[in-house]
Parts: sequence; structure tokens; C-alpha cells
Amino acid sequence: MDGKGIAHVRRVDGNAAGGYLLEIFGRDMTGARARCAHCLRAAVVADAVAELDGTGMILLCRGCGRTLLTYLRTGGSATLTIGALTHLEWDEDRAMDSEVGPAGIEPTTSTV
Repeated sequence: MDGKGIAHVRRVDGNAAGGYLLEIFGRDMTGARARCAHCLRAAVVADAVAELDGTGMILLCRGCGRTLLTYLRTGGSATLTIGALTHLEWDEDRAMDSEVGPAGIEPTTSTV
């Protein structure tokens, strides 16, 4: 937040949400396939648009811009709200693969 109480939101690709998704699911979910209930677009989570700030993240469908899910951490609790995310699918075999990704995925600097 700046001195006026306004949070600075960064808009980047879905890879940047990897750390938050790891907190929620306990595994790298950036390669999981997600489907939007609004436009039916299916793509890997890394392809989504992520809005990040100090309290959490919002994943947006790159096809229609609808909110797929929101994850917020405030006051010692966390909230996951499912929006237009209608389907999430991942390969269980890759869960044990050490090449899936590091535990602390750093946000990317690419813009969308």
C-alpha cells in the first residue's frame, strides 16, 4: 500500500500465482488445465491473468476477463472464492516429479 492506503496491484501472467496456488493445493498448479464457465475457454493456469498484491491474488480468464478464483489472506485467515472456474484438472503422476517446479515460485515480470 502507498501512504494513502491504496494497494498496488500487479497484473502478470498466471505463473506469478504459483506460490499462492502452492499454499492452497500443496503442489504446483500452474500446469493444471482450467476451464471458464462463462466463455468455456480451457487453458493451463499459467495462461490466466493474475492480479497480485500483498493480501493475495485474483486469477482472471484470458478469454473473457471473468474472475476464475480469488485467494485472500487477512487477519490470520485465508479465503478461497471460486468464481467462473468450472473445471480444474491436473496430472497426479507429476505431483511426485521433482521437475514440476520449485516450492517457492517467484512471480514473473511479464505483463499482460
